[in-house]
Amino acid sequence: MDTINQQVKQNRYRTWFVMSGFTILIAIIGFLIGCIFANQNDYFDVMIPVYTMLGFLAGAAIYSVIVYMSVTNILMRSSKAVQLQESDDPQLFNIVSDLAMVANIPTPDIYLMDDPAPNAFATGRDPKHAAVAVTSGLRKMMDREELEGVLAHEISHIKNYDIRVSSITVALTTFIAGAGATLIILGVSLMRGGNWMGFFGGNDRDNDSKNSSYFWLAVLGFGFIIWIGGWIIRIIGVPIAQIMQFAVSRQRESLADVSGVNLTRDPQGLIDALTLLKDDTTPTSNPAAKGAALYINEPVTKQGRTPFLVKMFDTHPPLDERIARLKRLLGEN
Repeated sequence: MDTINQQVKQNRYRTWFVMSGFTILIAIIGFLIGCIFANQNDYFDVMIPVYTMLGFLAGAAIYSVIVYMSVTNILMRSSKAVQLQESDDPQLFNIVSDLAMVANIPTPDIYLMDDPAPNAFATGRDPKHAAVAVTSGLRKMMDREELEGVLAHEISHIKNYDIRVSSITVALTTFIAGAGATLIILGVSLMRGGNWMGFFGGNDRDNDSKNSSYFWLAVLGFGFIIWIGGWIIRIIGVPIAQIMQFAVSRQRESLADVSGVNLTRDPQGLIDALTLLKDDTTPTSNPAAKGAALYINEPVTKQGRTPFLVKMFDTHPPLDERIARLKRLLGEN
């Protein structure tokens, strides 16, 4: 119990650590983008990058608050999950409400994802604003004991405030990816405009026409720089953000296994559930690397392989390792 309570405190500290890391990353991106605009007549105006950095930070803060406050709706909609009523699945509601009572948290909303691949995840801002989702494949595959083990794992993510860290990192990672995409689109638009106007403005030979051609050539070059900046964010900034997002995933999955068993007092249920997940190769109908860190098990694509980003950053401990740890709770070797 001390270990679990300690994990709750660590997750609260980790939230501030993750936010600090993302703040620094966003500030660096904003400053570097500002440097593009800072060269004016061979003079580098340092205040322009500073203002751009502050603008990026303000935008990230506003965007993150919006996403954080509505993270459940965003993730459930992207997962094509529908909210269930108790009459839809009385047994599922009974398991979740019992586990929530033992965990001493409000009963979270319950969602069902129409996906043949067995999986589940929890999300939300805090235990008072939380939700759990299971796939139709998981619901059909597992008996009550196994399902209880999986749901105890997810309820533990809520109780341990793992969902708060996940919500913040999802919001900030999405903001950084969106900033890169916006700059790429803006750069392409400027290059097309410069190319088009330069082409039609270059037919006359007077000075005004030449000046106009120089102007649109400058627009073309500026658009190219913006385009390059967007791709730098996408290629470098986004992976760094994902590494930060996934950095806390491995430990929290293992702790959620242990604290989930603390709720059910039955390691065998979760052991059997993880064994079924390990042996299953059903591809997900909604592959998405950004959501993989939330699932109890890494999703598999239709080609039967774990998505590249998930495999590269290794968000989850190997299932064999998690099963072995739980078996040690039973006194097995």
